[in-house]
Amino acid sequence: GITSKSNPRLLHFAFKPGESSKTRETKAAVEDFMLTNRCTRSAMLVALGGGVVGDLVGFTAATYMRGIPVMQVPTSTMAIIDSSVGGKTAINVPAGKNMVGAFHQPRIVFADPHMLRTLSHREVVEGLAEAVKMGVIQDTKLFELMEKNAEKITALDPQLLKEVLHSAVAHKARIVAIDEKETGLRATLNYGH
Repeated sequence: GITSKSNPRLLHFAFKPGESSKTRETKAAVEDFMLTNRCTRSAMLVALGGGVVGDLVGFTAATYMRGIPVMQVPTSTMAIIDSSVGGKTAINVPAGKNMVGAFHQPRIVFADPHMLRTLSHREVVEGLAEAVKMGVIQDTKLFELMEKNAEKITALDPQLLKEVLHSAVAHKARIVAIDEKETGLRATLNYGH
């Protein structure tokens, strides 16, 4: 976290990838690291990774010193299209997935489609399913674009990918702006989850 405007520091904390790290224990380890390094309310957390990282780091930011800013830097298709947008953050507990969390909007989301070149074809396609869903729910033109250009999009054609990502994220952001806490319209985004 960056801890001072006059004397910024960049600290690094990493944890194992995957759902098995989205726990109270990992969150506590991040918080203890921040406390040991005397991170204050002027700190900002940067969530560089996929959905698990974004959820855990976002929730940590929501609760550390009663809330500090978070920047989401999603590195998976699913995180770019879905989990980095909207501020839903959480950890998993024995009672279930994402049962303990908070709504905490990121200060900024920096999504670089070039990051997707590091993913397997399956990971790309799984994330693009969220864009297909957005097309079905909100945007016939997006759905038709994806249907007509499926091979090029999954091959990460830069122009088509940019259009798909931008459209899907814009629709999600619009829905979140209307229904941030998921009391109505936003619940439609859970279709297929």
